[in-house]
Amino acid sequence: MDPLSDLALPSRHVLTRLRDRRSGPVHIIDPFKVPPSEAVEKARALDDLGFPFVILASTDYESFETRMPPYVARIKAATSLPVLLHFPPRKGTGFPLTPGADAVILPALLGSQDDYFVWKSFLETLLTMPGRLDREQWPELLLTVALTFGEDRRTGDLLGTVPVGTRTDRLDRHIDVAVSFGFHMVYLYSRHSHVPPDVVRHFRDRLHPDQILFVSGNVRSRDRVTAYLDAGADYVGFAGALEDDDWRTTLEALAAARPGLVPHIRGARP
Repeated sequence: MDPLSDLALPSRHVLTRLRDRRSGPVHIIDPFKVPPSEAVEKARALDDLGFPFVILASTDYESFETRMPPYVARIKAATSLPVLLHFPPRKGTGFPLTPGADAVILPALLGSQDDYFVWKSFLETLLTMPGRLDREQWPELLLTVALTFGEDRRTGDLLGTVPVGTRTDRLDRHIDVAVSFGFHMVYLYSRHSHVPPDVVRHFRDRLHPDQILFVSGNVRSRDRVTAYLDAGADYVGFAGALEDDDWRTTLEALAAARPGLVPHIRGARP
């Protein structure tokens, strides 16, 4: 018997929303660093500004099953934003899941030396999901090629990743995998430096038009967002840029990189 035969994965139309509403900046909140009340306040500001969704993500996490359900529920109760999860998998269960999440980013780490993080974690998630969530709670699964640029010992130690170089032939091998297997999204990330805009442009030129190109890492200015959008990124993620007390001003500046967003947050200083 096929162990996957009963898995009728739901569509919450998140992928359609991502494709229809691109492009622009997207905020990434670390729920193991940002208190729930602050996350709700920032999510409301994102909703006011017309952001398409919010991502909850962290490299490290503990007590996921107890912290995340109320965290997600508070954001969902306060905003209309779809909530996407982006956490690394753990052997034995796969990617962490929680009720209320609309979608989960499932990254295939093509630069990892451990094939669990390349593809086995996805299969394990499918096999364990029925025992972790009721069927009506299953999130939409966003199949993603994830690549790390620049030195990143933290991710390397945890997930076995090796930084991807910028040689065209190596980039093309990863692009071929993304296109051939029909991944929904490609996620380019740099923890300590920046993904080169030329790399972003190279991916956009060769990916299928329906494939979403996401870039993040040390994005703190409107100019950086604009540079990536001009290079062909669909979404540009930012996290640490909102860690200061005047985060509303920073958020408005970043939002302005996308034409058509609401110009001012309700409740912010004029």
